[in-house]
Amino acid sequence: MSPRVIIHTTVSLDSATTGYDIDIGLHYEILLAFGPEAMLVGSTTARTGIETFMDIDQPEGPADLRRPAVSPDDPRPIGVFVDSRGVLKGLLHFYRQMEHIKDVVVLVSAATPEDYIAYLREREYPFIRCGAERVDLKAALDELEARFGISRVATDSGGGLSGALIEAGVADEVSLVVTPTIAGAGCTKLFRGVDAPVDLELIGSKEVGKGRVHLRYGVRKKE
Repeated sequence: MSPRVIIHTTVSLDSATTGYDIDIGLHYEILLAFGPEAMLVGSTTARTGIETFMDIDQPEGPADLRRPAVSPDDPRPIGVFVDSRGVLKGLLHFYRQMEHIKDVVVLVSAATPEDYIAYLREREYPFIRCGAERVDLKAALDELEARFGISRVATDSGGGLSGALIEAGVADEVSLVVTPTIAGAGCTKLFRGVDAPVDLELIGSKEVGKGRVHLRYGVRKKE
């Protein structure tokens, strides 16, 4: 059985995820209220976060070369990174050091470079290999549940991964914090790469202050 997958993001009225002020505190307050056991992140988003907020040249320390002990009672989610191209080679220690996740798991494909697989093995990063050229998201999520007991996954990654989850038919819910702003041209939009219409069902709506509204939609799976 696949985990329940929740796509959560803050959007403008024209569905942009960048180009305006986002209430980060509210964004993560709502996200964490879902109680995710795993946070799913695309490699581009993960690398951009490191380049933007950290010193990308910071080297690994001795503790970064071994998988930390993971307690079953630890309530923190694990960080799951979709990275079939090996974009995060040499950078995963930044996420291993983060206090808000308890472990790092990487999703790769048959086409993933072998030097990246060696990097993961040498540093004891658990990885799931599914798919030919790209990660087979459904198979990888099934394996995530089987190996790690994950029943609820959330992602607030970019429009590429969000669109891929919709296209793969594995998204169960879309959670939107709608901001009363029109971002305009040149801003990143949500759900890139979705080729055909997908029906959604409104399952919740709530005002969350300063003109913002939290909308929850169930995704109607294709027959």
